[in-house]
Amino acid sequence: MRNIVVFGAGRPGYGQATALRLQQDGYSIQGTFDNDYADEGNEFAAQNPSMNLIELDHSDLGAVEEYLASIKGPLAGLVVAEFYFAMEDPNNFDLAQWNRSLAVNLTLPKLAFHGLIEKFDTASSTVFVTSTEGFIGSFGAHAYASTKAATHNLVKSLANIAGAKQVRVNAVAAGWIGGVMDTDEVFNMSRRITPLARLGEAKEIAGVVSFLLGGDSSFVNGSTVTADGGYSGVDTISKYEFDHEFEQD
Repeated sequence: MRNIVVFGAGRPGYGQATALRLQQDGYSIQGTFDNDYADEGNEFAAQNPSMNLIELDHSDLGAVEEYLASIKGPLAGLVVAEFYFAMEDPNNFDLAQWNRSLAVNLTLPKLAFHGLIEKFDTASSTVFVTSTEGFIGSFGAHAYASTKAATHNLVKSLANIAGAKQVRVNAVAAGWIGGVMDTDEVFNMSRRITPLARLGEAKEIAGVVSFLLGGDSSFVNGSTVTADGGYSGVDTISKYEFDHEFEQD
């Protein structure tokens, strides 16, 4: 059985969905869930005893290094589906919040990759789950958006050095995904903007991760695949003008 490490495997949403999909694909899962989601993660681990899941503070990089050292190879791949998001007051810079964002969203993927690359099989694959917020500027989540943009570049940079070992590195930029806070008015607005007129499902992100890990994507490397229902292709002012002109709902 092929072994894979999934950071955030026990996190509700696309973390859990990815772990379940990869298990279905035939992978043996070693993974984590953050202590912010200890209850949900422990429940998921109890429901899936064949997965080797542990609770981990992903912002504690020393603890992450210890976990990486404990992983046995060979590995078929690595997935980082863990993230940290917090709204910010742009007039009051919170350095601790910024540093936690950097640690979890950017340093964790870099650290995990380098900590495991010598344990990868030939033709293994790495996938980082990011966000479409990495493509544009943010109002109240500067750290989140900036770290996701940096991760898109990191994917290209890691692919440059890993390609000689036939190790691929890619990302999935997720749009608005339902299942946690999808009754919020912000999510309702995203439905109105997205061309598919709905939120994404966690399993749809998991499906793209599965594709990027598998043989059908064997020549996809250093890429960020967008899975957002077309959201990032919409000019909201143009949509407003169109809807007003043709009285669209």
